[in-house]
Amino acid sequence: MDAGSVVALVTTCYGIGVKIIDICSTWKHADSEVKKRVLIVEDCWNRTRLQVDFVMRIKSIMDEEHCRVMDGLLKQLALILSLATTRLEGVIQKSSSGRSNRFRIGFKVKKAAWVWEKEALDFIISELEDWKRRFDPSWFILMKIASPLLDKELALAKAKEGELRGPATAAKTPFALAAGLRDVLSPSNERARNITLSEVKMEWKNIPFSNAKAGRRQNSDSRWYIVDTIEFGQATRVRDVASDVRVLASKLSQADPLAFGLLNCKGVVPVTRRDDSFVSPPQFGSELTSLVSLPRARSPSIDHPRYSHLQIFFRVPHGMEALKSLREMLLKPNEHMSLSWKMLMARELGKAVNYVHTFAFVHKNIRPESVLCFEDPRGVNSHAFLVGFDAFRATDAGTVMGGDMTWDRNVYRHPDRQGMDPSEKYTMQHDIYSLGVCLLEIGLWESFVEYTNEAEFHGPPQAKFGKLYYDFKNWSSRKGERTSFLGMALQLKGFLVEQARTRLSPRMGDKYAQIVVSCLTCLDDENEDFGLGVESDGFIASQFIERILKTLHNISL
Repeated sequence: MDAGSVVALVTTCYGIGVKIIDICSTWKHADSEVKKRVLIVEDCWNRTRLQVDFVMRIKSIMDEEHCRVMDGLLKQLALILSLATTRLEGVIQKSSSGRSNRFRIGFKVKKAAWVWEKEALDFIISELEDWKRRFDPSWFILMKIASPLLDKELALAKAKEGELRGPATAAKTPFALAAGLRDVLSPSNERARNITLSEVKMEWKNIPFSNAKAGRRQNSDSRWYIVDTIEFGQATRVRDVASDVRVLASKLSQADPLAFGLLNCKGVVPVTRRDDSFVSPPQFGSELTSLVSLPRARSPSIDHPRYSHLQIFFRVPHGMEALKSLREMLLKPNEHMSLSWKMLMARELGKAVNYVHTFAFVHKNIRPESVLCFEDPRGVNSHAFLVGFDAFRATDAGTVMGGDMTWDRNVYRHPDRQGMDPSEKYTMQHDIYSLGVCLLEIGLWESFVEYTNEAEFHGPPQAKFGKLYYDFKNWSSRKGERTSFLGMALQLKGFLVEQARTRLSPRMGDKYAQIVVSCLTCLDDENEDFGLGVESDGFIASQFIERILKTLHNISL
């Protein structure tokens, strides 16, 4: 990224931005709907300008890849601003033409102008917010740079942000959110937060086809929480698991759900072993039960041997209702789901996977049972959040090389990570592979895992082989090859890649199909997006943002 060309590009953006704001300021006399949109445009531009200015101030500490990505994003911003200006000038010309026509009635001309102005402003708001969604993943990664200059400039930008008027476009302002992220990513701070909660009486509500539960305190407020359970197990080291959970909860206490696709963490409850009067949360079939509380303890230690497992409590975003797991949605007929909704879920899931890695973790359990879908009461906005952190670990920590033979989990695992004795250490690419399987499932709208009927089975629904399994068995038998477990795992991967290449394009388009293929082959040497022999987390994260997230956002419907 040539310094001179970048300065010129930023100067161009600033100049066009000022012109847009000047035009918008002349419309503040219009009706209330236009005025409201003008304020939103001004707010979007002011925060965008601050973020671009911040990037320019720290460019000396950015590596070559960061600079290349930011250069591309700035060019996109300049194009968006140019199109916005053209749109606004077109509205001005139409309004002037209408007013000069003596046969037009004045009120009708004014009403038409308001409609044109609202449409133009909606276009600008949509384009700026869409650009910000593409910009944020690369921008938040900058918070990982260890430099006093970044700390200094972040503090200055956060102060300037506080001087801005008008509502922020996210639950938190960008620099406040970035400062919180940087704080929890610091090795000196990540263990400092006290996130331990005490056991209390709880109501539990089942979330069909998800291992996460909804819970709230009995005889208290009506606020519900989403609860993940982390089992210690006999083979795990309690202290290590507790330490990882403490760090995860501390980091996710700074998560903005709408920005990151990860729920905000309230804290962790260590649960006493069953022989110490613990009653476990319900499983799939149960609707509502309660947990007998223990006397309140002051700052319980979550790695004490008396505890059998930990519960991570996540806050439900304000106004979110109609909670369902992605698996429950996938079990519905395809005709109930629009193409727009499928693309939204794909983007939301990709965003969540990216920020798990930004927070320096690998998830290890990405599948539809770990994705919760929310809608607001009006049903106009949908959001997906990634939960199911029962197998996560820090990216720089050791990994448990154990596994299992369950089909419903192995279908989402790379061949290197299937079976009782996985052959490779878990990496970010393994999460990307799991994402690819989920995106294939969403695109085809076929549930790769099915469940027993509760009434017929006389118990909680249990995972069973679905249509995909039998399609794969028939496909494999036509190959006529007898092979080992690893060989079958590799065949399953080949089958999924073939499904993506042959069946996705007619349903979701060529770009979507290529994204899925790239995710499924991200560990292959011939993969052009990830297979360059570079295995650093920074390179993989950058490639994921550029090749997967950006392409998902660029798909037009």
